[in-house]
Amino acid sequence: MKKIFLYATLICGLCSCGLDNYDAPTASLSGAIIDKETKENVPGQAQNGTKIRMYEFYNDEWSVQPNDSWVSQDGTFSNTAVFTGKYKILAEGPFETVEPIEMEVSGSKQMNFEVTPFLRISAEATSNETGKVTVKTSVDNVLDKTIQAVEFYYCKTPYVDKNTFTAKESVKLGTETELDIATYSHTFENLKSGKTFYFRVGALAVNPGGFYNYSKVIEVTVK
Repeated sequence: MKKIFLYATLICGLCSCGLDNYDAPTASLSGAIIDKETKENVPGQAQNGTKIRMYEFYNDEWSVQPNDSWVSQDGTFSNTAVFTGKYKILAEGPFETVEPIEMEVSGSKQMNFEVTPFLRISAEATSNETGKVTVKTSVDNVLDKTIQAVEFYYCKTPYVDKNTFTAKESVKLGTETELDIATYSHTFENLKSGKTFYFRVGALAVNPGGFYNYSKVIEVTVK
C-alpha cells in the first residue's frame, strides 16, 4: 500500500511539473480607440466600459473564449499577456459596431480602431467663485440616437465615471435630446478651497450594451 501511495504521489508530481512548464505569454497588443472624424481618442471608463476582445486561431478554428482587456479612460489599451499567434480582434463600446480585424500578433504589436461614437462630448470646468466649480458641456448626438441620461461627476482622484465619483448630478432631460447638439451646465458647490478635484461628463444614448460616452477628465483647483 505504501508503494502504491508513493507511485501515485510521484505521478501527480510529474503531472504538476508538466502543467507548470507551459511558456508564459510573451507578446503584447496596444493601441487606441480613435474617432473617425476628429482623429482624437474616444474617452471611456476604465472598468466595465470599452473592451478589446481577442479570439485566437488554434487547431484550425477560432477559440470560443476571448482574451479580453479593458480600454483606459483616455481611450488607449494595452494587453501584455498575449500568446504569439493569429487573432481575430474586436472592439466593443459606445460606438457604432466595427468589423473585426484579423492579424498575427508577436512581439510588441500596435493597432488602432477607428470608430464613430454614439455621442461626442466636450466639456470645460472653471472655478470663478469660492468653493464652486461650474461645468459646461456640449453633447453632439452623432448618430441621432435617443439620449437617456446626461450626468455631471466630480471625484477626488483622476479616475472618474458613472461608477466612480464623489458626487453626481443628473440632468432632467426634455425635448433638447432631439437636437443634433445640446448644451448643459451644472455648478458643484461647497467644495474645499485650494483642493484639486477631477470633473467629467457622461451621457447614455440607447444602445444594446448600455455603454456611456464621456468627455475628457478635467482637473480643477477650487478657488
